[in-house]
Amino acid sequence: MPITGNASYIPTMNEFIAHWAQCNEATAPQALVVRLPDTDTTCAQPQFVALRDTLQTQQNTVQGCLIRQHIARSGITLRKTVLLAQLNLFTSLLDGYYRNTEFYDARPLAPALGDGQDRFTAPLLDALTLWEKINAGPAPAGVTLPLVLGDGTDRATFASAAAALQSAYAEERRKAQDVTLARAKRNRIQAQAYAVMKTYREAVPAMLPGHPDLVQTMPRLTPLPGHTPAPVRATAAYEAPDTAKVVHEASPDPLLAGYQLRGNAGDEYSEEDAVVIATHSPEELREFTTRFGLTQPGAQVALKLFVLLSTGNECGSAVMRVEHPASERLAAT
Repeated sequence: MPITGNASYIPTMNEFIAHWAQCNEATAPQALVVRLPDTDTTCAQPQFVALRDTLQTQQNTVQGCLIRQHIARSGITLRKTVLLAQLNLFTSLLDGYYRNTEFYDARPLAPALGDGQDRFTAPLLDALTLWEKINAGPAPAGVTLPLVLGDGTDRATFASAAAALQSAYAEERRKAQDVTLARAKRNRIQAQAYAVMKTYREAVPAMLPGHPDLVQTMPRLTPLPGHTPAPVRATAAYEAPDTAKVVHEASPDPLLAGYQLRGNAGDEYSEEDAVVIATHSPEELREFTTRFGLTQPGAQVALKLFVLLSTGNECGSAVMRVEHPASERLAAT
């Protein structure tokens, strides 16, 4: 398949590796070696295989970083949900017992769950400061000091949860940086692989003029001219304990070559990060079952089902999202 994005690199490299082996058989005992332009670097087929393996490892590293970043984000959401409920209990208590006091006038406004770090945590800090002053003040009728919320939360517990949220934000930023670094390394490997494949396509006609069949069957780096297929409808569902099942309709395109499931960790599909999960021929059962990215509670993957044509043209379905419920992680803690 031609290069159409991050996901196509490994399948395309596999095609070049197989073709390279055929060329080596044709030129035996000499093996075909390509020289990258403007450098003294050469590459033989075993070195290209090693480069493919290195890229596969790095793509896996990117997915692992994305999974850890998404789980960190999910953990932030869970902490925010608990803290927001406690903050609402705090302000409700002020509504019930502290009206017509300076404490009531100073009560913090609750943030939205989707607010960013600064906007969300500022009311929590205000609540902690006000809570401390309330504990030091006179108790109105019906209230026992130090103040304890209806769910049993005291100020120290609330302060600890707010501090844990700040730590969770810092950890998520570290995970985001890991993703950036892993992507940058992957992109450099892909650029190197592309340069080798491009040079290979230039070298084969020059080195094997007596083998027109090998010249004609060289893998492509770009799709052939032709139409883009229509997408097919596909649905995905989570199946315990850690699997996604994707089912899809059939494509009627006469140039149909197969179907391919691609995806990446996280709740948003990214052409930059998506990888090939599996490829099926038109005759195979129209479903995919995969544990890709779902082995940990709280993990989520974004998937697309692609229709592949023999020309190399393709089209993806609408994005499908599957989540390994975070509640399983909570139950285990």
